[in-house]
Amino acid sequence: MVPAPPEVSRFLHGGRLETMPRRREHRLAVARWLAHAALPDLLEPVGERELTRRLGAVADDPVGVRRALVDLGIVHRTRDGAEYWRTELTEHDRLTEDDEPAGAAGTGGPHRTLHLDGGRVDSIAAFYVELDRVFMAGEDWRLGPSLDALDDLLHGGFGAAHGAGRLTVVWHGFARSREALGFAATREYYLAKLADPRFDSGLFRRRLADLEAGTGKTYAELVLEVFADHPEVQLVLR
Repeated sequence: MVPAPPEVSRFLHGGRLETMPRRREHRLAVARWLAHAALPDLLEPVGERELTRRLGAVADDPVGVRRALVDLGIVHRTRDGAEYWRTELTEHDRLTEDDEPAGAAGTGGPHRTLHLDGGRVDSIAAFYVELDRVFMAGEDWRLGPSLDALDDLLHGGFGAAHGAGRLTVVWHGFARSREALGFAATREYYLAKLADPRFDSGLFRRRLADLEAGTGKTYAELVLEVFADHPEVQLVLR
């Protein structure tokens, strides 16, 4: 377990949380530490009883804390409450850094694995919000919502990809993301470009026509093409 930082330890007694603090910023700080302590693996589903047991090791009211984590949006659960999983990358997380396998010499850095939550991707804009959440934690700026920005990100010059010799991106719930970034969203995207005089109307009119004719690519397919242009990045779709 990651030791509690000063802003959290002030609310602990004998290493345990007796009550959640009232101020929201304090509640969030404590909740993020608790969520990482009980659910160290991002997006890994854990049963209700097991999560309650884990929280009971660090909190006097594990059921109340479990509810607070859900209310704050740091932990999600199935509708029936049978399983819970952590959805927020926190400051307590450490990127996976494995020894390079045989034959990987010269990659220049550790292997890192990052996780995209497809459940958060319900639009093109939300896709870039999710990229920011996973890749840009700790950065004081955010990506522009464009495929060029994604391409720059995968080059590894900044964010969580910076310094990685090998990078694995696990896209959980990709089927849902693929639907959200499908025909309807792509059509709206092209129409918005056509309405903006800053963009090449001829180019986007042709792309829209191809899409409507069934020969053009959806935004999901365009995103996969960008990943494919980076063979040093392994994309795992789940």
